[in-house]
Amino acid sequence: MKDKNTINTGFTLVELIVVIAITAFLASLAFSSISESRENTRVMDTGLTQKELTRATEAYFRDMGFYPPDVNRGWDPGFEQSAPWNPDGQTVSGVDDSTVPEDWETIIAEKWAGPYMVWPKATPWGGRYDYNYWEEDTTRNGCLVPKGIYAGAQGDYSNNNTIPSSAEQKMVDKGFDGDACLNGESQLLLWRI
Repeated sequence: MKDKNTINTGFTLVELIVVIAITAFLASLAFSSISESRENTRVMDTGLTQKELTRATEAYFRDMGFYPPDVNRGWDPGFEQSAPWNPDGQTVSGVDDSTVPEDWETIIAEKWAGPYMVWPKATPWGGRYDYNYWEEDTTRNGCLVPKGIYAGAQGDYSNNNTIPSSAEQKMVDKGFDGDACLNGESQLLLWRI
């Protein structure tokens, strides 16, 4: 038999459930805040890469008198090494030389003063950058992209690791995304032609 003067110091089941629910709620708030912060960091990193690519494009043009050729996703158009190359070791030709002078390789051998930057191996989401030189307006995944020089922040070679729409919307809002359209990739404007 319990003494009337004995104090019960344990938790009831209801109290324990309330404490667990409050802890779970606070943890979800912290996780949400961390996820939002990580996304913002990725967006800002992409914006910094856009600025670096723009500077490299300008320096290349100043030295060569023409812009680098359009290359496939993942390929450096000539910023880190004098000739276009793929840091992932792809051997398939990834160069469209229709936008450069006929003797562009000779000009590069004589005038290239790089490296202009270290080619980024991946986007912050694990995809690849794609240097594009479009002399005409073009459509990418249903979005109109005005003519110009862009670096597409895209998915990887299998089109995985694309940009989440919430991050892409932030890139549109900040003016990073040149097509201002949500399609899983961001066309970072480097130069209007």
